[in-house]
Amino acid sequence: MSNNLLDIQANYFKIETFGAVDGPGVRLIVFLQGCSLRCLYCHNPESWKTSNVNKISVGEVIDLYQKNKAFYKNGGITLSGGEPLLQLAFVYALAKMCQLQKIHLVLDTSAANFNNINKSQYLKIIKCHPLWLIDIKHITEQGHKYITGSEQLNELALIKLLEGEKQNYWIRQVLVPGLTDKPKDLVRLGRFLKGLKYCQRFELLPYHKLGVNKYKQLEIKYPLLKTKLPTNHDLSLAKMHINKGLK
Repeated sequence: MSNNLLDIQANYFKIETFGAVDGPGVRLIVFLQGCSLRCLYCHNPESWKTSNVNKISVGEVIDLYQKNKAFYKNGGITLSGGEPLLQLAFVYALAKMCQLQKIHLVLDTSAANFNNINKSQYLKIIKCHPLWLIDIKHITEQGHKYITGSEQLNELALIKLLEGEKQNYWIRQVLVPGLTDKPKDLVRLGRFLKGLKYCQRFELLPYHKLGVNKYKQLEIKYPLLKTKLPTNHDLSLAKMHINKGLK
């Protein structure tokens, strides 16, 4: 079985050998290709397409990890994207190999393709016990649809599943002025977080414009050029509203 799993391939667009922000410790981060969402603040527009891409096998990812294993002793491997869970067979194969070799795996996902049809595939991955890093785009359907183009709050459905399976996960949300900073929505987010038992960490990430040049190169209009970056005061204020919901 292991050899078959090692041969399974995925489409990817970038690899970082020493990442430090997508999970605990220093990590090998593989950014998988393809995403069905079109988030207004996406900083990896090159990840959207699914054609003319590079391929990597589970075995090659494990080899890259082993090459720098000493640096990853407090970290591990992270699958990001795009949306890595669009390639469920590869994610399961890597998760299983990481479980067998005791390698810490993080899955950075917004669960864009999660539904009742592929729920069993998600459950197979859950049984390998990765750490889930879940990106909540917006706590409301209306806000989620405006930001992503999809009204399906699949990330919340995945969180419900993880809670039921007693699996650990982290949650992140980007603070975008005018989009995700409304006090009532942040209080609602806090109330949601309050009811969770297995969420180990919540991060409020400041919106940035590091991907603007990529849009220019791809000749895609960047939708948030006029949006200001959040200040430290904005972040503090947002955390205050979230804390209201937590109390």
